[in-house]
Amino acid sequence: MTGPTPNEAWQVEVNGQVYQADFAELANWIAEGALLPEDKVRRGNLRWIEARRVPTLTVFFNAKASGLPPPPVVVSTTDATEVPLAPPVTIQTTNELHVQGAPAQVQHATQPAQAASSTFVNDPRPNALPYADQSVCATHQDRPAKFVCLSCERASCRDCVKSFGSSVTVCSVCGGMCKAQAELADHRRKQEFRETSISTGFGFGDFGNAIVYPFKYKASLFFGALMYMFFALGQNAASFGDIYMLVAAIFAYMLANMLAFGVLANTVENFAHGKIGGNFMPSFEDFELWDDVIHPSFLSIGVWISSFGPFIAVFVIGSYLVMSSVSSEMDTMKSNLEQTPGTPYYNVRDTMDQSNQVKGVLQNSERINKEHLDAQEDIENGRQPAAIDEEEENFQRVNKMIAESKQKELESVVGKSPETKERESAAFLAGLLKLAAPIMVIGFITFLWGALFFPAACMVAGYTRSFVATINPLVGLDTIKRLGFDYVKILSMGSLLLIAFVVISGIFGAILYAFNMPGVGNLPAKAVTSLVWFYIVIVFACILGFAVFKASDRLHLSD
Repeated sequence: MTGPTPNEAWQVEVNGQVYQADFAELANWIAEGALLPEDKVRRGNLRWIEARRVPTLTVFFNAKASGLPPPPVVVSTTDATEVPLAPPVTIQTTNELHVQGAPAQVQHATQPAQAASSTFVNDPRPNALPYADQSVCATHQDRPAKFVCLSCERASCRDCVKSFGSSVTVCSVCGGMCKAQAELADHRRKQEFRETSISTGFGFGDFGNAIVYPFKYKASLFFGALMYMFFALGQNAASFGDIYMLVAAIFAYMLANMLAFGVLANTVENFAHGKIGGNFMPSFEDFELWDDVIHPSFLSIGVWISSFGPFIAVFVIGSYLVMSSVSSEMDTMKSNLEQTPGTPYYNVRDTMDQSNQVKGVLQNSERINKEHLDAQEDIENGRQPAAIDEEEENFQRVNKMIAESKQKELESVVGKSPETKERESAAFLAGLLKLAAPIMVIGFITFLWGALFFPAACMVAGYTRSFVATINPLVGLDTIKRLGFDYVKILSMGSLLLIAFVVISGIFGAILYAFNMPGVGNLPAKAVTSLVWFYIVIVFACILGFAVFKASDRLHLSD
């Protein structure tokens, strides 16, 4: 296929309305002035772009602007003819006979034209020809071709193109934009590499490549790890308690997070667009506060919200409910217990009632003792003793109240008795267990969601660079669906990295235990583990990058 097909579907957006047309109609609309260079067009299901940016329409806009008659529309089918432009130059290949230039016929071989074009999927030139067909200049056949026109696909040497500045090259025949042969060849190599990688699939071989990848850029690994270690240690400034130290610790945390997530997002984005083999560190040559600090921080926040946001919400709400329940149980218990005089919970009325009861019983103690003596004498003389059961019960009750009052007074001095502590503990456990079971179940489910969804959130943040897409769980779930079993491999590799980090941290923590200091902890161990963690982040980023790159066809990514 050598040019736009006659029945190829195009869409034009003008003043909010979308119109359907084929390529020939677009050329007529340009000549009539109905289609302007700034109008949006698209071919098939491709993205919308301005009409002047479509190479095949450039020649018609140039003719319209210069007042010249529009050139003939060149289309092709499997057996159609073309209206050429200059003296014919025949180039014979194994797949087809292509005649460029003046009026001539294009005779295709028995092999379908689709086979020729399918080799160059996502080629930047519309309906590109095989590169071998354009190895020599169409005009000077003794010279190698240096440029290829994106409109008429004419191969030209340097003398057959017009240059404007250092980056704009125009075809001298049709006025279309030209691309350097070397650039097109580089695109072909990248495309072939992509197709080969997609065919091999994502596997544990990529895990090994990710492990050694950071060492390809030793300087970046060394200085990046040192910066991350410095920021990680700076987070301990909050332990000094000063407000300025707390602010410094917050800034250190933000910078460490910016560096780590900047590496992750930069790596995933580069791999997603086929830029494999580049430096994992972001480029700080053109430093911008938004692109290099604020934006990565927002992306990392979006990752945590979409993955562990539900778990954090359950933890906060569950803690509030449990504490409220325990507080209610404790208030109920305190209202049922008699309060000790001298404490904040002292109840004046109850204490005065108790005091009056004790006072009344003590005033009647002499009478009660006399009644006991009379009852004893009646028993000795064989007479029936008077009933004193009620007075006896009152006396025993008052003695019990006095004993409890003395116990509370003692607790106010030396602390609560084991019985009191046991009652309070029982009240606390009762309130806790009332809500603990459902909260723990929901918390476990949300934590599991976060652990399983975290890699997908990182990938979305990397290849979209959009905060809105990152916090949208539907985008992450769609990514997981498209990756399929590859996502299980990602989770397995991530688990291995996490286990390795825990083991290494434990080993260095035990070796450097003697350096543990109150307040700040074990700074040497933290320094070493921060270096290891930075390396783990790079490896994890490469794993996600390889997975996204090899699933670029399923994720509909283009380079």
